[in-house]
Amino acid sequence: MLVVLWQMNALAGQPRNGPRSEAAELPAVCGIRLQGPRLSWELPKDVEGGLRQPNLNVVQRATDLFAWQQFIALNWPASSTARGEPDPRRSLEADGPRVWESWMEASDVYRADGSAPPPWKEPVRAAGAGSAPVKRLHRDSKVSEFLQDKVQPTKASAAFPGTLTDQRGRLVHYEIRMNKILYDYVVANGLFNADRQAAVEEIKAPEGSILIKAAWRELEPGDASRFYTATADIIDPEAPAGAAPQRRQVGLVGLHAMQKTASAPQWIWTTYEQVDNVDGVAPSFRDPHCSDCLPNRQGPPGFPNQVTRLTPIPSRDPDCARPEESNDNLEELNRQMQASLPASVWRNYELVGAQWPLPLPSPSPQPVTVFSVRPAVLANTTLETYIQTTSSCMGCHAMARSSKRERYVSSDFSFTFAEALPHLPDPRIIPPPAAPRSRWDRQNWDSILRGYTLSTATYEQLPAQVPTARLHCASCHLDAGGNTQASPWLGMTRKYSYPQTQDLQRRINLCFSHSLNGRPLPLEEDDPTMRAFIVYMQWLDEQARERRLQPPATPFPPIAVLSGEARRGQETFRQKCAFCHDARGQGRYDDGRYYRPALWGPQSFNRQAGMADPAKLAAFLRANMPHRFGGALTDQEAWDLAAFIDGQERPAGASAAGAGG
Repeated sequence: MLVVLWQMNALAGQPRNGPRSEAAELPAVCGIRLQGPRLSWELPKDVEGGLRQPNLNVVQRATDLFAWQQFIALNWPASSTARGEPDPRRSLEADGPRVWESWMEASDVYRADGSAPPPWKEPVRAAGAGSAPVKRLHRDSKVSEFLQDKVQPTKASAAFPGTLTDQRGRLVHYEIRMNKILYDYVVANGLFNADRQAAVEEIKAPEGSILIKAAWRELEPGDASRFYTATADIIDPEAPAGAAPQRRQVGLVGLHAMQKTASAPQWIWTTYEQVDNVDGVAPSFRDPHCSDCLPNRQGPPGFPNQVTRLTPIPSRDPDCARPEESNDNLEELNRQMQASLPASVWRNYELVGAQWPLPLPSPSPQPVTVFSVRPAVLANTTLETYIQTTSSCMGCHAMARSSKRERYVSSDFSFTFAEALPHLPDPRIIPPPAAPRSRWDRQNWDSILRGYTLSTATYEQLPAQVPTARLHCASCHLDAGGNTQASPWLGMTRKYSYPQTQDLQRRINLCFSHSLNGRPLPLEEDDPTMRAFIVYMQWLDEQARERRLQPPATPFPPIAVLSGEARRGQETFRQKCAFCHDARGQGRYDDGRYYRPALWGPQSFNRQAGMADPAKLAAFLRANMPHRFGGALTDQEAWDLAAFIDGQERPAGASAAGAGG
């Protein structure tokens, strides 16, 4: 068993470049000696030994030690004179705001009018003369209010919000902060403005960039002793303009950090929690006496969530004879680290895990968004509450994109760049019908709206036609047929000679029979359901003419013809798809509502559907997935995913004749 020993030097009064607490020598890990964390304000620059050590158990332990050193340095008391800097004259247990709290909040960098953010040296707002700074907490979810969970999914149900409520019925509040290295990069390149950001062909944060996400719980006077606390003005995002914020004492319950290092161009991802979140006598987010509470389910605001940890903190010692594994007894390391800290609230925090990229063979022509990762899943109960078993920090953030709408440009694993305003619409997508604009619209408006509703809620609206699948037409024809990258419904009446023939009706029915694994609609022209689909398609043509959008030559943009490998596709699916579609590919339908569609199994499309053709599926995935991040996958990743998904069980379908729907 490894023992972490520190020489606990008193740091009060030491100069910035003066002596620091030195780490004691630790026992070797699989034959490699690693240095333990120091009681120091200095942030680690990288994982000791980098990430290319041959024994991955050593790399995991080195990454966990990096994470603990990072936690100590981030939570060192901040300087009162130099924003974003530690105060080396004070000790870890001293009062006052921490280093990361004096960094810039993302909403101050990405301003509502798209203007440049304030200078870094602008002072932090204080509660009053001589008092500590006051936070402004306006986020009720880890996901930005601009992105919404439709884009960065952190929930599993469309029925309720993705907020987290403690056992007192109070919402958890969140903040996002960046260090000066990242702030300077954003400002120097004008990335705070969406128009300027859209003109950039590459976003690549410099080494040393750090982004923080923190979760805070409102406290009662008797709660504070076990938490790091702060004073905060709670701002209700739904409150009327000018409404006064509510000043509260809040306690830190969760902390995420992503740090760019020389050995990790995909960043090092670390996540920490307060130890009472889900365990102990009186957990913040679990009622230990409730036997019938549904765990890890979303609910209405004000209704306490019952949270359990589904991704355990690792507790197995490494087997050095298996260098391909990456095990570390983090549970034991946490106990040792907590005991070594000075007596303070910081002993009540633990490292939940640290995720790192497994370097690709060098030299590698692959983009930075292609990687393997250890551990495969990493989740914080306050930040990934509802997707714990499928949460991968790196896998989810790999799809983050810049504000360029007509083409995918990676935003280097950070969704915060998408907060840049003004928001730019995608010129390739026709928005939903909002109001009639022409005489023809007014004459057919009921059918237009009905067609759109049928496209976006197909199995719910037409249970007789779609009795088993839980899919919508818009599951494949994204944006209800108005997306030119996803087999759009433009020019359908001309292509199928409507109304001279019934070919368009037959083509619609192929989708019902194959893609929806259901039953065809009546072919009669006056059938109201069939008419609604066709009138809506005609409305799309009208909108396309106004926007000068031409029907594309192919359903999906062309993709290189490759062969896919299901084994690689399975790993890609786990990293970049499972948090939306579930690890078993069964979609997300918690609380009986469609949120993300099933990709295989009894509720998905059958073997006769067009998406059951790996070539079509690969092209669709490359152009459109992850949703709203089409282009994030490489051609090879798309083919590998198609091979993996095609190899799963699904309904056979009635007949192979006429396949393609």
